[in-house]
Amino acid sequence: MRRTRPTSLRSRVALLLLGVCFHARASIFIVAICKDGIVAVADSRFTLFDNDTGSALAYADGLDKIIRLHSALLAETGEGFIGDERFDLFVRRFEDAVGPLPVELLLPSLLDYGARRLPAEDLPTLARQHMAVAKFRRERPFICGYDGRLLPCVDRGYIQSSPTGFERLAGRLPTMSATETAVQARASMERYIADQHKSATMGGEFSAAVLTLTGIRDLWPLPNLVPARTVEELISLVAARRIPFTLIPPATRSDLDKLLESGPAR
Repeated sequence: MRRTRPTSLRSRVALLLLGVCFHARASIFIVAICKDGIVAVADSRFTLFDNDTGSALAYADGLDKIIRLHSALLAETGEGFIGDERFDLFVRRFEDAVGPLPVELLLPSLLDYGARRLPAEDLPTLARQHMAVAKFRRERPFICGYDGRLLPCVDRGYIQSSPTGFERLAGRLPTMSATETAVQARASMERYIADQHKSATMGGEFSAAVLTLTGIRDLWPLPNLVPARTVEELISLVAARRIPFTLIPPATRSDLDKLLESGPAR
């Protein structure tokens, strides 16, 4: 049950959840069914790209890629912003509009909602998102996935966005606690990031949450969440140095400032 591949933004400042221009792999999550419920673990790194050159200029941490819905968890990779708003805000608008849905209808309905509500230029962004949604149905845990196509829902095991070594734990999951599952998922993702040399676009602080029959519990909340709700707010915060970025050589602060001064494309 390995799921891969994410992609890029329409702005000249390409703000990606684990950035990817030109079909590079980016961002990472694991959603797994364990003894205590359904655990979602994801990194928080995002990367600024210059779409004119395809160069990654800088990265920062603090973008939560686990979206807590009324009775479901959604993990995603791809773009942190869509239609100029943060992706989790878009998903919450969807939830408010459609109300409760069974787990197998959440992702198809989200895609349909986007097709009806987003500008045409943002539809490819939504189609390229990689997502896994977790919810209980008749007290049974289910995970459904999307990686450019809708994937079969599963009631055991896991879905991951990149081919980590987590598969070796699949047989143990029914006996593992939520905390142990989260720890092992993070370790698997960190090894993958190190082995594949992807620290510029994956990693940083990880967040984790567990969904049970009684609700959602945060295991590892992010200590410093990115407060920007729109791309414009993000650019302003980065330009004002209120979000600390790490430059990716050979990029310089001057390169980043020039990109930010250009603002989002229209």
